[in-house]
Amino acid sequence: MDSSNETRVDIESFRKLFGEPRPTQGRLISIVGFDGSGKTTQIEQTASALRRQGHEVVETKQPTDWYRQLSKVQSFHAEGGSVETAHILALLAAADRRQHVREVIEPALERGAIVLCDRYVYATFGVFIHRGVDSEFLATINSGIPRPDYAFYLDMSSADLVRRLKERDGENLQHEEKSVDRIESITRTYKELASELISIDGSAPPTDVTAAILSHLQIGPPTTENSTDHGLSANA
Repeated sequence: MDSSNETRVDIESFRKLFGEPRPTQGRLISIVGFDGSGKTTQIEQTASALRRQGHEVVETKQPTDWYRQLSKVQSFHAEGGSVETAHILALLAAADRRQHVREVIEPALERGAIVLCDRYVYATFGVFIHRGVDSEFLATINSGIPRPDYAFYLDMSSADLVRRLKERDGENLQHEEKSVDRIESITRTYKELASELISIDGSAPPTDVTAAILSHLQIGPPTTENSTDHGLSANA
């Protein structure tokens, strides 16, 4: 949509959106990337590796199924929509995120678990800036949420993403997935957030991607309180 060379993300307002550091032993890890980049696979494989080390791991995602199943959200992502609609959905996504943080993420962190979250707030910036929503508005409506201890971006070329999506979904692609230009508009936002993300080559073999993620994690052995694996997966 925006073909200019101007930076669309206000990095300072983005950094300030996160709340104060948490006094908990839990860890929040976000894995970010365009659809088809392998986020789900990496969430699963990273969770398995951490569980083998004895950690309690909670696998979850944002937005939650509540938001994803809204008819207006589904039509917006399938067919596109106005900037006004994008602002409305950004507000709904922020409300969904706050409830998810309060009901799923914060309780897990407080008991010392490792939370692996698919997307998190980074995807909101990617999608809605592409649709014409101002980054400072997005930072304001999402302010106060926990800052991830680690945020990984699975970087892939637009051509590779289109190829993977067509292999997975055939021609039944979402609005943003149908055009390389649209994909590049969204991934451009992730690249503007590069200072806030750990970039991983998403085109590498899945086991290599997992190894790269694990190599960045500095997480001590589990404490007695959180060493039992509860096998938790929370999606809402």
